Amino acid sequence: MPERGSDNPSASRSSSFYRRLIKVVLAASVLAVFIFVMGFIWVSAVLQRPSLATQDVILEIKPGDGRVVISQRLNQIGLPHHPWVYRIEEWRRGKGYLPKAGEYRFMADGSLAEAMDTIHKGVPIQHDLTISEGLSSRQIVALLRNDDRLSGEIQLIPDEGSLLPETYYFSRHTDRNALIRRMQQLREIKFAEIWASRDPDHVLKSIEDAVILASIVEKETGIADELGLVASVFLNRIKASMKLQSDPTVLYGLEQDGIVVEKLLRSHLKHDSPWNTYRIKSLPPSPISNPGLASFLAVVKPQQSDYFYFVADGKGGHRFAKTYDEHKANIKLWKEARD
Repeated sequence: MPERGSDNPSASRSSSFYRRLIKVVLAASVLAVFIFVMGFIWVSAVLQRPSLATQDVILEIKPGDGRVVISQRLNQIGLPHHPWVYRIEEWRRGKGYLPKAGEYRFMADGSLAEAMDTIHKGVPIQHDLTISEGLSSRQIVALLRNDDRLSGEIQLIPDEGSLLPETYYFSRHTDRNALIRRMQQLREIKFAEIWASRDPDHVLKSIEDAVILASIVEKETGIADELGLVASVFLNRIKASMKLQSDPTVLYGLEQDGIVVEKLLRSHLKHDSPWNTYRIKSLPPSPISNPGLASFLAVVKPQQSDYFYFVADGKGGHRFAKTYDEHKANIKLWKEARD
């Protein structure tokens, strides 16, 4: 029979080893938790720390920029952090966090976390461009081509009168052709809505004719309160089968033939052009500008009048007349004011 306690030394050593192992594992676990907690606190502090920038900063995130490049650029604009902070936060946000290319504004007191929110939401800075009423399609294209905030090459000049003068908002690098399509689509929608509200007995029978006349009205006066009266003069002339005799149509025809004039002369009124309403007894074959909503509305819903003539008053506006004799008297007044 073996002696009592003969195996105790081995069991004791084994028990001691496991106790030490448990202590090491517990210590390592506590240390790991401590490191994790401190790391979390550190990362959170870096993410929430206000920017060093003293004013708002605009930064462009380009297509293809990865986390390393984005992290570097955020560092450069006053959001100092270790690249691992950006990577950890990106990992924490999950697969749904996808930075989007664009031009963004970062607030002077903003944090890294807010900057990452901005890039993730992908709502870039909106620029604006105002297209004035009465510009030709060539002039509008020239504006777009000279605006370095836009991208893409415009291959074709849009049809005259197909673009709606308006203030347009866009993000940097928006394609010029896409912006032109927006102008065309908005013009079609807005003009169609106005045209649908016309009087059934309107002298003009197509929306195309209304755009043409609106483009002439647009060039004749820059005074909003006169648009309705100017439109009424031309519509009265159309009803009476009279020539429109609009100077801007003469100028447009000259421009189409490559003739640039500083001052319209009486000899120009004889220029052979399909747009010259001193020669043709109808509307021109196309608009002579891109009219705004107000001019188009003035043509579709004109102010009622008995006027058939108007001439400049020398003060920026016009004098209107019912008869040619009254018109001649107004011309005399204009000449006196001019001289």
